[in-house]
Amino acid sequence: MKTKQRAIASFLVLVLTVTGLGCTSTKEIESNKGSASTEETCFNVRDVRSFNAIHDRYVYARCRRGTHYLLTMANACPGLQNSIAMAVSNDFNRVCSHDRAWLTYREFDHTRRCVILRVEAVEDRAAALDLVARRTQPEAD
Repeated sequence: MKTKQRAIASFLVLVLTVTGLGCTSTKEIESNKGSASTEETCFNVRDVRSFNAIHDRYVYARCRRGTHYLLTMANACPGLQNSIAMAVSNDFNRVCSHDRAWLTYREFDHTRRCVILRVEAVEDRAAALDLVARRTQPEAD
């Protein structure tokens, strides 16, 4: 019986350790349009306080402790900017780039889902807006 309790306790410690690894940076990357570097990172789903769709591929997330993130979707998400509710889900509480987390959103009477491709730490909402503007501006001929 004690062996079973130890195994369960060890498993719980492992689960709590994995889910407790909040905002761990992974690497520096360069943006598509040659702008300043941004940092790919992770965040805890429970820390998110608000979402704001900036574009059909980009969502700004404001989290606890004054942290801010720009989420880049794998593909364009129709109706994302008109959504009335958003939620992020993953197998664990932590969401990182390239880990197949989902952004689920409600557009009028449709519930839709998009895969989150990249999670980047940004200074604030203005920095996220600036980054999206640089990435989405049309190429000059």
